[in-house]
This record gives sequence, C-alpha cells and structure tokens, in this order.
Amino acid sequence: MANYATLLILLFIALSMATIGHCSWISGGAPPPASVGEVDLGFADELTDELTPGPNGEPTKEKGGAASGPGPAGDFMIQGKRSIWEGFGGVGGDFINQGKASVTPDSAETFIVQGKIYCDPCRIQFPTKISFPLRDVKVVLACHKENSAEETYRVEGMSDENGNYKLKAVGDHAEEICEISVTESPEINCPDLMDDENHVRVSLTTKHGIKGRARFANPLGFMAEVADPRCKGVLDELGFTGI
Repeated sequence: MANYATLLILLFIALSMATIGHCSWISGGAPPPASVGEVDLGFADELTDELTPGPNGEPTKEKGGAASGPGPAGDFMIQGKRSIWEGFGGVGGDFINQGKASVTPDSAETFIVQGKIYCDPCRIQFPTKISFPLRDVKVVLACHKENSAEETYRVEGMSDENGNYKLKAVGDHAEEICEISVTESPEINCPDLMDDENHVRVSLTTKHGIKGRARFANPLGFMAEVADPRCKGVLDELGFTGI
C-alpha cells in the first residue's frame, strides 16, 4: 500500500511539473508557438501616414512592425497607430484589444474631407462637360447633435483654382450629424445656389464601418442665371431630349 501511495505522489508531481512548464509563459515566459494555418495577414513593412507629410511634402513612412510579444500592458503596438489590428478586425474579428488601444488625437482622430465646387451652366444640377470649377468659394463643415441645431464643431476652408477644397477635421463625431455646405458664389455669372447640391453629409467617425481617415464628399455647386445655349446639344448627347 505504501509503494502504491508513493507511486501516486510521484505521478502527481510529474503531471504538475509538465503543466507548469507549458503555462509558464502566462507569468512572463515565452509563449508556446501558435499555429494559424495558411492565414496571411499581409502586414506591410512600411506604413504610410498621409496626414504627416515629410520634409519634401511626401507621405511619411513609419518603419517597423508588430512587437515580438505582448508589451507591459499586454498590447501589440505600432507607433502612431491604435494597434496592428486597426482596420483589419483581427482573424474573425475576435482579437481586437480595444481596452488597450492607444489613441493619438493628431492621427487616430483626424479626418481629411475633400470635395469639389463647380458651376452648372445648364441649370440641371449635375455636372456636364461644359461645367467648370469655381475658385474662392467658402466651404463650411459643421456638426450638430441629432436633436439640436446648436453647432458642436465647425471648420471652414476655400476652394482652389480647380474648385477643390480640403478640410482637416479633428475628433470623432459619431454622435453628431456633420455636413458640408456652401452659401455664396464669387462668380457673378453663376450666382444661384442649387436646390439639391448646396450641402452634403459626411461621416467623421470610424465606428460605423467606414475605415480610414479620408472622406470624399459629393460635388457642390451653383447655377448660371440663364442656361447656356450649348446646353441643348450637351443634353441631347446625354439622351435628355425635349428639355
């Protein structure tokens, strides 16, 4: 009986040592190798941050990849990014460590909103081949709560010689309605505000399924007071007859 009890004790000690050796990585040791099959996450060696141009205006490239293991807080980080999983959703969407995300206001919560302002000589409220860009148009990006007209955020800009504008919006506005609008044309031959294309909504959040920080708004425009004589031929080409 004594030999049998001794044998059981030795067997218990051996099993305990094997278990401790396998799980020691939890308390700071190296983790056991994990197999992920044939999944290729495709992380690039360089990350391009268009919001931080280099000395010559080129996009900044951030070197580096994921750390070889968990950091002090248990998260895998790339400098300047929330985590290496941002935008990927992990494998099956189950590996995002949101509680450990590092937020950098200038990068993670900054959006670049781009669009174009044009003149519609045909008064049909959509671009044609004889439409032309409008420069020096004041463009306003404003946000407000859904149940209130009080502005919570506002930024303004101007269109360039090509009718293009670019606005930098800071902060996540998931709980707000944000719109771009124009109110006054600097072109005396194209003064009338369009009914349908004088404002457009934009989403300034990444919480509703839109990834990335670039936002491209629909064109906004003004109309000529009197339709251009060329418009009939232009509309005929488009199949709009009898207008």
